Amino acid sequence: MIFARSFADVNPDRFVGKLFNGYNYARTNYLGTDTSYRDTPQALLVEQSPNSVVPPHFHGIDQFQVVVNGSGMLGKHRVAPVCIHYANAYTGYGPINAGDDGIYYFTLRAQSEPGAFFLPEGQKFQKPNKRRNLTADIDVLPDDSTLAELDGIEQEVIFSPEDEGLAAWNLRIGPDTDFKGPDPATGGGQYYVVMNGSLIHDGIDYEKWSCVFIEPPEDCLEFSSGPRGLETLILQYPFWEKGTILASDAPLYAEDRVD
Repeated sequence: MIFARSFADVNPDRFVGKLFNGYNYARTNYLGTDTSYRDTPQALLVEQSPNSVVPPHFHGIDQFQVVVNGSGMLGKHRVAPVCIHYANAYTGYGPINAGDDGIYYFTLRAQSEPGAFFLPEGQKFQKPNKRRNLTADIDVLPDDSTLAELDGIEQEVIFSPEDEGLAAWNLRIGPDTDFKGPDPATGGGQYYVVMNGSLIHDGIDYEKWSCVFIEPPEDCLEFSSGPRGLETLILQYPFWEKGTILASDAPLYAEDRVD
């Protein structure tokens, strides 16, 4: 199955919430919600307010995050656009400290999860698993002007494909060009996150900050670049097992929705 949402479609649904530590943040749901069925994809854009803090935590599923605006610190790693972070299930990370200009990032999951296990209190829910954090800083174009002059295709490997399925690429395509993406069967699903230009699929134009998720056993995504070209991240998950159960008392991200 293919799930796709444009930034224009989801932006009106942006809302403001408050973390348990008192900091406000904004959130836009692209795919799924905090009550979605676990074996369905979940994608959201988080906007941390200036100088806010999300404490160290982990999730019960594999997760990508993509920093697209602002700046801050993810643990000991300074992050700014565009930075990709990947964490295995049950791997702790953070804190996420927003800078003076705040920090915006996509949170992208092949499976849905209603909250986070904050540390150290959440440690009792941590299960044995391979602990893994990966971070990569990507040189994304500042706008689509260069893409409009690109003749052909450029593909950068961010995380080399692994036997377990994990992989990531940055793809640049000149204007009005057809393309067939990597095989989703080599991993546990793929997100396309548009960084510049637009991705056209089934006659729909997905502009900057739009998301498309490809769920195996779907075929390779066939699409074309828009009239200004396309730059998109392709983020592929490791294989994962359906039917896993989340602890019923996992704490939620926000205590209150304040808008």
